[in-house]
Amino acid sequence: MPVREKPRSTTFANLDERALGVIAERYRLRDVDCFLPILLDGNRCTLLEVRSETSKKVVVECAEERYFFKQIPWYCDTPEQVEVSTALQARLRLAGLPVPRLLPTDSGELWTVIGEETYVLFDFSHGLRYGAHPGQLTAAAATLGRLHRAAVHVPGAPGESVFRLAHDHLDLLGHVAGGEGRDLGSAPATLRALAEEAERRAGALGFGELPAVAVHGDYNPWNLLFDEDDAVTAVLDFDNSDVASRLHDLAEALLTFCVLAYREDSTNFARLQPPLPDGGRVTAFLTAYTAVAPLTARERDCLPWAVRAVLVELLALGLIRADLDPDGLPDLDAWLTHLDACLDGVPEPPPDGAATTAGHGRGEGR
Repeated sequence: MPVREKPRSTTFANLDERALGVIAERYRLRDVDCFLPILLDGNRCTLLEVRSETSKKVVVECAEERYFFKQIPWYCDTPEQVEVSTALQARLRLAGLPVPRLLPTDSGELWTVIGEETYVLFDFSHGLRYGAHPGQLTAAAATLGRLHRAAVHVPGAPGESVFRLAHDHLDLLGHVAGGEGRDLGSAPATLRALAEEAERRAGALGFGELPAVAVHGDYNPWNLLFDEDDAVTAVLDFDNSDVASRLHDLAEALLTFCVLAYREDSTNFARLQPPLPDGGRVTAFLTAYTAVAPLTARERDCLPWAVRAVLVELLALGLIRADLDPDGLPDLDAWLTHLDACLDGVPEPPPDGAATTAGHGRGEGR
């Protein structure tokens, strides 16, 4: 799935009531009352069009039921990718994961197209957003372990590696910055060298031979909801899902839950990043994850290099969106040295035969 630039002509304001009839007809909804352009999180109220800059989203109120109607973002709305993402969401729900139910249209499809935009409708999930509580952190890690151990079968996924994604984001960064006349200094070259080294070192360790399972592809704090006891009530937004090494999800989760800082109530990165990762949070996440889905020795060896690749991808994204100042990037050498020390603390894998890995091969189920 190629990395694509954000359309410049598209606005992401909430849907208007003209779409109400389309939704009611295609999904056979009765007594549709209204669209709700807000989300309530305890005492916090968020306008969806402020919270999201990537797609149109709206809550649909229908008698005593509520649903969430969401546009699939432009960067993953190809028919092939939508089929993969909806299939994964449906099958993980059947496997017992806290994944909202997708509603089929009157023709039986799990998505619909309005104009040139693709949408899904699913049950509204009640819950609280991530608040960095220790209990939420470990619950998120354990849920990710369960997702990987489910090892559901999803045919047709592109199977892109974290290293290809890192290079694709750097290519897009060069294209966007060049088109806007932005001077990024040495940042692109530094990130490219880091991605190339990570790919080379991981390849020598056998990254290409790691088992592949269905992965979420965007497992971060913004895509989970929690109850008041910090348990995960919903895993959302499977738009980037794929069949690949589970290290993709694990590396991204470690970075987004434990390392990178965000702007208040935003999915954009904070201008000022912490001087060093929070080692305690990294260790807590890894411990909770591996208690559910132990890593093999080869996965342990490859994890630091997968982390580097995903870090390049995320920093490139931050530069593309102008979240980050190219002259104010964190000290990557210090960050990675600190992270490597934390990753060395990953619990050892069980003896051969004592436990299964998270998957047995590309797309294989249990």
